[in-house]
Amino acid sequence: METDNKQNFCKDFYISFHQNASWKMDKFHFHDTYEILLCLSDGGEFFVGESTYPIKRGGLLVFNSMDLHRSSGSTQPSYDRYVAHFIPEYAAGLSTPQTDLLRCFEHPVGSYTGNVQLSEEQTQQLLSYFEKARKAGQKGEYGDDLRRQMAFIQLLLYVNSLYDHVHRDHLIVQKDSFHKVQPILSYVQQNFQNPITLDSIAQQFYMSKYYLCHLFKDVTGFGLNEYIINLRILKARELLRQNISVQQVGEIVGFSNNSHFIRTFKSMVGVSPGQYSHRYR
Repeated sequence: METDNKQNFCKDFYISFHQNASWKMDKFHFHDTYEILLCLSDGGEFFVGESTYPIKRGGLLVFNSMDLHRSSGSTQPSYDRYVAHFIPEYAAGLSTPQTDLLRCFEHPVGSYTGNVQLSEEQTQQLLSYFEKARKAGQKGEYGDDLRRQMAFIQLLLYVNSLYDHVHRDHLIVQKDSFHKVQPILSYVQQNFQNPITLDSIAQQFYMSKYYLCHLFKDVTGFGLNEYIINLRILKARELLRQNISVQQVGEIVGFSNNSHFIRTFKSMVGVSPGQYSHRYR
């Protein structure tokens, strides 16, 4: 299982360039942050929920924190890509009533719309915005904090504009098993803060517990209880960034015992909820 729960600390955004001889994720994963991914190499496929997209130069994908995704590719001389991760609250704070910088990241559960194919000219333009945002503010000079912020805003503005004007590739629908799991994913995402159990979910979908667990694990790579706990921790991180008390957060996301919440959070994130919250003050 991969959830990126112990990724590098991010208070606003960070941008990186990756170059690998092979780029393959064995299991679906999701992030605490939102993600922008620009592919610069050809070969392989990208799975997002029930849809499959070819990996090729100029492929642009954006993910919110609930998008399950993974890559699968044949061996290439090099898989090159730019990746931006950012805290959604940070981008929301930079938005205005007229300009929502998170617009292209938001879509209904189970209805992914975050893939577009860019022309070479658009790819080069987006590359320049990635590089500018990655390098901005590194010198620590007067005004560098604002230059860094402005570079990030330019990146998000351009990415959002691309989703209004570029070609959307036809998707390849995955095997039927994901269609069986999608309603379960939606149900869990809408109810994970409540005291749901394997029994209640199995009853909701008229399945045996054994079949439910086997199907869910086979398709997503997550155990069902494991997935629920990860969703609770993702939501907890979001609430802790809003300076809500640790005890309140634990109760809101569905932990009946505060000590259990603290232990679970620390084991998955690497720091206690209190330490995590303190980082964002």
